[in-house]
Amino acid sequence: MKKIIWISSYPKSGNTWTRYFLSNYFFNKQKINSDFNILNKIDKFPPYKFLPQLISEDEIKESAYNISKYWTKIQLEITKENEDFIFLKNHNALVSVEGRNLTDERFSLAFIYLVRDPRDIAVSYSNFDKTLSVDKAIERITSENLYCHVTKKLPLDVEVLGSWKFNYNSWKSGVAEVPRIIIKYEDLINNTFETKLKIIKFLSNILNFKVDTNQINYSIEQSDFKRLQGIENNQKFHESTNTFFNSGKIGQWKNILSPKQISRIEYFCKDEMEELDYL
Repeated sequence: MKKIIWISSYPKSGNTWTRYFLSNYFFNKQKINSDFNILNKIDKFPPYKFLPQLISEDEIKESAYNISKYWTKIQLEITKENEDFIFLKNHNALVSVEGRNLTDERFSLAFIYLVRDPRDIAVSYSNFDKTLSVDKAIERITSENLYCHVTKKLPLDVEVLGSWKFNYNSWKSGVAEVPRIIIKYEDLINNTFETKLKIIKFLSNILNFKVDTNQINYSIEQSDFKRLQGIENNQKFHESTNTFFNSGKIGQWKNILSPKQISRIEYFCKDEMEELDYL
């Protein structure tokens, strides 16, 4: 039954960028110039195609956390499909809601977790969601409680995120039986080939395939940030109403966040930021 490989992260941490790379590596062996449609090869969780059959909008309106009642049912449906494995994009914390787990070792082959400096996330999150001020983004990043993100466009599309550090710690330590790799966004930029080779080697051990460095290089070229910005200038990215591939830079927080905003993030996330060499 195990077949799901989770590509998980807090929002604005390089998840879609990594999806684009993996979509090209695994599903573009013919090396055809790809556009955003290749991302359809890696769905998000929960896949929208299953939701209307399982859950009503009224139930979500009653409580967004009701989505947790369907996590297991959805994964049972996914594991019925023909593929030997399936990648799923995900921003949920690896969380339990009223005893209902997001996932467990029955369904999961592996976890790929992407993590990014929360100070840069505050800037990127606010740029991405024009209804979200930097202060509001920081409120989410430093939330003491779980919170749900409900997509207005697709009201059945619900994610249970929690704070940045809760999200990170949940995937770092949860469901110990499942192999995982933690990838820093900053390494994707500073050490692109080595970091993406590391991801593919990790997956090759899980899926038992030979690493193809030519395909890695091709997939890196296809997922170059500037190339994706160019595609977005001509093709609307269906997962966003705003510019998605906006900057991608490291350290932009230094010129944007106030000392008070920086202090709030660093105080709340201190231990994890030190662990990841962000402090």
